[in-house]
Amino acid sequence: MASRQVRIPLLVRILSNSRTPLALLVPGFAKLKEWAYAGFTFAWISAFVAHYLAKDGPIAFSPLVLLLILIVSYVTRPTSRQCQARVTSAESIQRS
Repeated sequence: MASRQVRIPLLVRILSNSRTPLALLVPGFAKLKEWAYAGFTFAWISAFVAHYLAKDGPIAFSPLVLLLILIVSYVTRPTSRQCQARVTSAESIQRS
């Protein structure tokens, strides 16, 4: 079986560069962590699609395992490390 070259889109490279894992490890920076999780999600989904289309066999599903670990990490993180959404009421919008 001939191996095809897998090309990674530029957006995925930017969102999942080598500094992105540091954002998940450094305390604080909740919004940066949200973007890091998003970048990893795009990277793992793109990696799966690329390997699947390249017909890499069972190894193509390994990014999905990493994505599952990422999802568990995202869902189980403490409240202090979550980005707090700001919800405004309709009344405050009408006053402006």
